[in-house]
Amino acid sequence: MNFLKNRSLAFQFSFLLAVLATLFVLQYLVLRHTGSALERVHYQRDFARKTQLKAQDLYADVVLHAEGRQPAYDLNARLARQTHAMEVLADGGRPEGSSVILDPLPKLPRIAYDELQEQWIIFAETVERIAGAGPGQNRRDLKLARTQWEGVSAWYDQLVQDLDTLIAERRSFHRSVLAGVVVVNIVLCVGVFFLFRRKLLNPLIAMRQNTAAHQHTTGLPSNELGALATEVNHVIEQLKDASDFVKAIGDGDLTIRYETFDKEYKPGTNRLADSLVDMQTRLRQLNEEDQKRQWTNEGLTKFVDILRSGNDDIRALGDKIISTLASYTGSNQGGLYLLNDNIEGEPYLELVSLFAFDVKKHETRKIKLGEGILGQTFLEKQTTYLRSVPEEYVRITSGLGEGSPTSLLVVPLKIDQDVFGVVELASFNPYPEHVIRFVERLGETIASTVATVRAAQRNRELLEEARHATEMMRSQEEEMRQNMEELQATQEEMARKERDYLARIAELEAQLAGKSSTANVSH
Repeated sequence: MNFLKNRSLAFQFSFLLAVLATLFVLQYLVLRHTGSALERVHYQRDFARKTQLKAQDLYADVVLHAEGRQPAYDLNARLARQTHAMEVLADGGRPEGSSVILDPLPKLPRIAYDELQEQWIIFAETVERIAGAGPGQNRRDLKLARTQWEGVSAWYDQLVQDLDTLIAERRSFHRSVLAGVVVVNIVLCVGVFFLFRRKLLNPLIAMRQNTAAHQHTTGLPSNELGALATEVNHVIEQLKDASDFVKAIGDGDLTIRYETFDKEYKPGTNRLADSLVDMQTRLRQLNEEDQKRQWTNEGLTKFVDILRSGNDDIRALGDKIISTLASYTGSNQGGLYLLNDNIEGEPYLELVSLFAFDVKKHETRKIKLGEGILGQTFLEKQTTYLRSVPEEYVRITSGLGEGSPTSLLVVPLKIDQDVFGVVELASFNPYPEHVIRFVERLGETIASTVATVRAAQRNRELLEEARHATEMMRSQEEEMRQNMEELQATQEEMARKERDYLARIAELEAQLAGKSSTANVSH
């Protein structure tokens, strides 16, 4: 079978299946033939027994007729049908009223049948004479018929016995054939098992062991197993490369390229490698997001410490905020503008802190609401981010003085819908998205702090005004007390003088009254 050596496994197993199928078909045909032969002998034996029973019934009616107890009826017709049935039994054919076709009798039963046939012919002639005579008129032939029937019945029994013997022989042969088929099938199964083990199972076991040990499998024929071994070897190499790649990622190197380990790697050709590269990309993104989140949290913590420093001077606090914010965001310039609404009906943005190229400048700058980028950002309450800013436009609207930044970020300081100012940052580099979000979040905190500081300042001013008013009221109260005391003293003096005047008047009146009395006495 060398022609199968370099054939594919599919061809080899197809050939094996074809051979097995042929053997199974031959086995089926042999078993069917022996079983059919046995079944046909059974049919012959059953038909012989049935024919014997009908002959026995015929003989009984002949006896009744000869004894005068029953008319002849159709004895001749029944005799003819019985004779025909015996011919079918001997030569084969389809019995009357049956769909089974009988074979001719084999050699051994044929001998008994020939003897039966001779006895039957003699018996039939006697029956015809009995049937031709009237009932009870042929007693001599009746005695002869009884003797002849014993011979017919004996040969019928012999025929059935020969058929039973033939059935036993064919049954034994059929069982022998069946046993031979079973033995052949067992041998075939064992052979197929060893062939399967040699051709398929052993190579697969070797391949599994080599794969578990991360070793290549070689020496297999150039069929499907050889192709599978080649693919498995390729997969082993890919797994080694993937393992080294994952180990590098586990060591923290998220920038290493997969081509470092697999020079032939191309995206879309290796699903495992593609998945690992995608995983590396996601891990790198997660790492970057984590770094951004950490950067944001550290920045918020730093500014919380600044905002909690308790500095009640808004300008000093603004200097700390804008200098730290510009340095933390990598900005080259920065400015903090707060809303000044002290003059009723004329609110404006006032520059309270400025950071420019690490040099602190003390300038006063007022920007009307709606004027330029700063004023528009304040009114719109939305962040403004410009990536390409003309030099003249920046000078006119940025409020940073001379300079030519390439990126401009203006964030409103707001709580809900209340805006307290804007923070302006400028840089020669673009601002990443997380930096913009950070400044926006910080803007809310700055706005809250500014609102708190301004409220504290306002409270201090109101308290100072209340203190001055209280002192003035106390001074006025003291002055009024003194005036009341002076008024009371004046009133007391006036009352004393009034009493003195009244006493003098009384004294004068008394003197006048005395003089008048003296004058009257004189007269």
